[in-house]
Amino acid sequence: MAKKHLSRREFLVGAAGAGGAVLLAACAPQVIEKTVEVPVQQTVVVEKQSTVVVEKQATVVVQAPAAEVYVMTTAHAWEAAFEKHQAEFDDAWEKKNPGVKVKRINSDWSAHNQIVPTWAAANELPDIIYVHGSRAFPWNQQGIMVTIDDFLASDAAFDVKGVWEEALKLYRFKGKQFEIPYDHGPVIMGLNLDLFAKYKVDLPKPEWTMDDFLELAKKLTVKKDKVYGYSGYYGGTVQLGNEIGVALVGPWGGKVFEDDESKVIVDGAESITALKWWLDMIKTEIAPNPATTAAYPGGIWVAGQAAMFGLATWGVPQMNEFGNFKYDVLPWPKGPKAQKTGSFGSGYGITRDSKKPDIAWKYLHDYLDKDGMEFMWGNSGRGSPARPAAYDSYLKSPVAPPSAKYFKEAMDTYAETGHPYQTLASAQVADVFSKYTSLVATGKMSVEDCVANCVKEANPLLADAAAKVK
Repeated sequence: MAKKHLSRREFLVGAAGAGGAVLLAACAPQVIEKTVEVPVQQTVVVEKQSTVVVEKQATVVVQAPAAEVYVMTTAHAWEAAFEKHQAEFDDAWEKKNPGVKVKRINSDWSAHNQIVPTWAAANELPDIIYVHGSRAFPWNQQGIMVTIDDFLASDAAFDVKGVWEEALKLYRFKGKQFEIPYDHGPVIMGLNLDLFAKYKVDLPKPEWTMDDFLELAKKLTVKKDKVYGYSGYYGGTVQLGNEIGVALVGPWGGKVFEDDESKVIVDGAESITALKWWLDMIKTEIAPNPATTAAYPGGIWVAGQAAMFGLATWGVPQMNEFGNFKYDVLPWPKGPKAQKTGSFGSGYGITRDSKKPDIAWKYLHDYLDKDGMEFMWGNSGRGSPARPAAYDSYLKSPVAPPSAKYFKEAMDTYAETGHPYQTLASAQVADVFSKYTSLVATGKMSVEDCVANCVKEANPLLADAAAKVK
């Protein structure tokens, strides 16, 4: 068996622990044999008589180089079960584009985000990479990605205006578009229908309010069964970052950031009121405390011990696979000041190391147009397409909850993209938020002290980061 020599990029993937890579063999230029009929002139001399010229056909074999095949590398962050679906798309695309071979590298989400800067440092970036909304700004600023504005201007068949603006703006840097989102989802409310039925509680109406939600949560908190009325978003009831920060304080008219992300302003009166409201759910044991949440590694909501929970579209596959109960969704409740929730998403772009960015764009065009979004994410239910025109495929997918239309309604009317996503300090600010909201949730710090510390520590980070942007 011949030894396999790893390319530098493949070695770097292995060194970073990014398992599950599927690597297709590169195709070198080939030589093919081709049989052609060519006229050959033959002169015949018969003794010393006149010369007679005879033309005849002769068959010769010539060699011609085959067209060179470009090996285009793409890097994804899919779970293993979805990689087969990705391969199906790539196989079909290769048949339509015989001059290109798609080589996939697939890592888990965390490993992918760690290995991309390593590839960049070694000038070994794949042609196309997955870009989570939280990574777009720093990777664009660092020159890892290239702008696609010229492709968008020259490719009239690609309807970029058909993508939600809330999704597109995650991937702009200094006024230029660098990536295109494939999915973008809002946080709305998930309902454990089995618990509503078990405790004979009527389902709320779509026009419900935060007061309605709280009353239902009280009714559905059953201590003897260790059932909570509400379990938060991914187990957290008091949070501030990205999509959930908007969902928690926005209904009260509060904000976490200035729109340009120059400052954290979560110390406003409206935000403090909102956070205290959510904290009271933990204090009254309507929502679990952090220790109880940690006792359910797979998620207390997935375990069926929470009647209501925050849910985004990317959580639907998890519910479908692991939730052993009937569930549905409703709009995020209206607050005293507004109906508002947060949204976020992921996309794809072309890297600076692509040798054939025009080919990479051709792939992205097909991957992220209406048909591509329907095949990859809509029909499969893996994610909610970032195009409204492709959303019907998601609503009809086998994993979507019965009332999945409320995800689209939120995107159309009251969801906004959650900050931070326009700063190099996103990770540091998130750490600050996590540190102090954790203290609030465990009763070790007041809401007032929490937001004061968040403002005090986060704002210098934002200012320093802004000064570093080229």
